[in-house]
Amino acid sequence: MKKIISCFFMAASSVVFAQTGINTETPKATLDVTAKKDILTIDGLLPPRLTRAELTEKGNTLYGMEQDGVIIYINDASGGDRQSQREYIESKGLYIFDAEAANKEGRWMCLFCYGLA
Repeated sequence: MKKIISCFFMAASSVVFAQTGINTETPKATLDVTAKKDILTIDGLLPPRLTRAELTEKGNTLYGMEQDGVIIYINDASGGDRQSQREYIESKGLYIFDAEAANKEGRWMCLFCYGLA
């Protein structure tokens, strides 16, 4: 019985501390995405894509401290509003959520945005 329990815990511990790899058998980080060498394969990583209007519909309390560091791509900034957390969303681009900004209310901050000087 001790051998069975020991085997179970050893197997479970390898899953708990496992790294995840996509297109690789030997991941080198928590998440390791390796490009395919096929010339007809499109490689890349697509973050969630939203319009500012869709983000506005989510309100100002959905994103908080637990979402600190979340990245999204705003593909249309013409709708919605620039109130509260969306104050700095002025154009399309990559945004990161800074949960500690604005007295811990949080703000979306531009990582790489188009149309900003």
